[in-house]
Amino acid sequence: MTVRPGGPGDLPGLRALLADEVRRKERDCVPPAHALQSLSRAIDWRTHSRVVEDEDGLRAIVLVLERSGPEGVVARVETAARDEAERKRLLGWGIELGLATGASAVEVWRPRAAPDPPRDLGLTAVRPFWRMDRADLTGLAEHPLPPGYRLARRPDPRQETAVFNRAFQRHWRFQPVESGAGRGRSSALNLLALGPDGAPAAIVWGSLEWYEADDRAQPVGLVEAVGTLPEHRRRGVASALLIEALRRLHRRGARTASLYVDGLNPTGAAAVYHRLGFRIGFEYEVFEATPASLAARFRRPGG
Repeated sequence: MTVRPGGPGDLPGLRALLADEVRRKERDCVPPAHALQSLSRAIDWRTHSRVVEDEDGLRAIVLVLERSGPEGVVARVETAARDEAERKRLLGWGIELGLATGASAVEVWRPRAAPDPPRDLGLTAVRPFWRMDRADLTGLAEHPLPPGYRLARRPDPRQETAVFNRAFQRHWRFQPVESGAGRGRSSALNLLALGPDGAPAAIVWGSLEWYEADDRAQPVGLVEAVGTLPEHRRRGVASALLIEALRRLHRRGARTASLYVDGLNPTGAAAVYHRLGFRIGFEYEVFEATPASLAARFRRPGG
């Protein structure tokens, strides 16, 4: 058995490990190929990854992904493994690396149904995170925008980005996006609502995705973001935009739809999605380690 830094050439092995986890209900999906390619370009493989392999190929992999936000650098440790002992070993390496390189916190996402990570890793459960699915996109009820609101005919990427950043700035682990973040999607799936004064009020971003080793009907209409500015909330703007996005996704071939939501979202978004026909399809528990929790781990006898 060999442990070494990973590299872009390990992407096929990573995809196979991820697909196995999806089949075992240990992960909600295999990211699409374009998402894995973006990840590959973003990570420093030599310093922020490790793989375990034997003569049959990859057995486990860990990636330490870093992002910056208002709270500083946050690291997310992603693992895929055939064996839980190998996963624990790589989790420990990833957590220590993330904190050693200056992260204020390290996140680990695990399926809600899985056993909690070992206590000696210094991890504490901080919140649930859900994938919510709508299995049927036919027969969508009419849900017009409130009086005075209208869809922008040609959404301005700068306005879309400004709405996203302001709508989500008080959410957990908020990370600002740069101007034009939605340009990789079909422009018809980027929706921007304008308020009675003509100023931007809300966005919905969507895309059409195919997922392997997945029991959802394919392709899936992925709702990537639903954001409303505070002064326009509780009026049905987001619900109307979301229904319109589902209609457009369905016309482009989507057979199901999915979105992701923080189970402790302060706006109560999950309840809105439930009213619109979405149901929890997969549950994660997010765990977190901090410099203080890791220090406590080493202070404990036998730690």
